[in-house]
Amino acid sequence: MIVRLLLFIVALGWSAAAWSACSTPGACSCSISLTSLAFGPYNTQSSTPTDTVGTLSVFCSSPDPSNSTFSVALSPGGSGDANARAMLSGSHPLYYNLYTNAARTIIWGDDSGGGESVAANFPTTSRSMVRLSIYGRIPAQQNAWVGSYHDLVTVTVSY
Repeated sequence: MIVRLLLFIVALGWSAAAWSACSTPGACSCSISLTSLAFGPYNTQSSTPTDTVGTLSVFCSSPDPSNSTFSVALSPGGSGDANARAMLSGSHPLYYNLYTNAARTIIWGDDSGGGESVAANFPTTSRSMVRLSIYGRIPAQQNAWVGSYHDLVTVTVSY
């Protein structure tokens, strides 16, 4: 049995656009919460990919909730290439990727040559929270070693 778990590091960045009134200390803040993105056991003989879904919740305060936009980027992880993410067990890779859509056709990246970041808006009536799904997939029939695999992906929220 192979168990895989992705670890995420959170980074928050600020961009002027709609958040210009946030120059006063404490006027605006953001935080995120992320459910674990665990793939579970991987069967090397299965012709079906192994899929999972995680949830990223973004909480921000802004003086103008009707104009509160932000973007979320995911780093490429240890592979350095968002188009070819890999979890490792020692030196043994298990390739996977993270996607913005349930069809798993748009790679979630950081707009730097591999995948796209996700832009979102807070509802105009409330600026409390936005939930975004992260869709994960491990392609079928990889020649994986038995072990625990992991990767480290940084989540960056720019607001």
